[in-house]
Amino acid sequence: MRFFPGRARGLESAVGALILLVLIATAVGVYILQRDFNMDRFGRGQTTGESTVAKGGFNLSSAGTAEFPAAGNSEAYNNDNLYEKINGKAPMYQESGFVSLITQRFAKKDNAELGMELYLYDMGDVRNAFSVYSRQKRADVVDMNDVPMSYKTSNAIYLTAGKFYIEMVGFAESQELIDAMRSIAKKLIAQLPVDAKDEIKELSYFPPGTVAGTWKLQIANAFGFDGLSNTYSALYKVDDKAVTIFFSKCANADEAKKVAKSYNDFLVSNDAKSIPPAGESLKVINANVLDFYGTSEIVFSTGVFVGGIHEADNRQAAEKAAEALIEQLKKINE
Repeated sequence: MRFFPGRARGLESAVGALILLVLIATAVGVYILQRDFNMDRFGRGQTTGESTVAKGGFNLSSAGTAEFPAAGNSEAYNNDNLYEKINGKAPMYQESGFVSLITQRFAKKDNAELGMELYLYDMGDVRNAFSVYSRQKRADVVDMNDVPMSYKTSNAIYLTAGKFYIEMVGFAESQELIDAMRSIAKKLIAQLPVDAKDEIKELSYFPPGTVAGTWKLQIANAFGFDGLSNTYSALYKVDDKAVTIFFSKCANADEAKKVAKSYNDFLVSNDAKSIPPAGESLKVINANVLDFYGTSEIVFSTGVFVGGIHEADNRQAAEKAAEALIEQLKKINE
């Protein structure tokens, strides 16, 4: 075969030019798509200016104020596409009873950089909403006294209202933005279809000495054990030590005993070591005290309740906290 260098170079040039044209065409296409941005075409929620809360509800944009009106349309998400909006966290919401999500952005009238996005989760009922709220709450946040069941960070506020869990996340750290969020939150709560009877009575079951605002509710798989469901926990102060106390209400006393035994067996199967309890009240109800990798676990049942202490650093404080919880739950049982 004869080789023609000039012809080969020409072919290479033609191929190179063709590739360059394809790249240019691709870049232009991407640019056009970006200018014609429409999230619906990519399956990211239903974008609409008419998204409402429940049947006969209100338009979410109406929660805006004169200084911070709604910016753009609201977006609606369901179980099928929730992951697109909150990638990585969707399973936690779905396991807690998630029904739907509507989001809406708000921005200052004369300064678009002072903006925020409101996330309104319909969680089905008040306990589901509280569960997500409590599990998201960190130790370093500040409770807001003027808005029930709420707290703030440097650029966001979080709250519940009946079956709704609400997040408002600012795009900047600004006191003016936080104040605007408060105003929008209050306006939103006033308009939401919240039943005044909606309350979580189980929060009153905790003994005096429980640290307010530290309550948590795990709907399922509390402390990694699938036998513990609808489990409430909170920090309890013993002198200068904080101990995590918990309880879960069962259908009857026999069921409570079975769950307590199963949870104790679960801990032992994970190398927890049983220790004789020091307190008489713990001995009377056959409470199990365990050393779990240097922390103390206590498991007991009393009446229809399973209760105990989780990962306490001080065994003496753990037993005192358990005794206080037992006395309080006995009153509820009566």
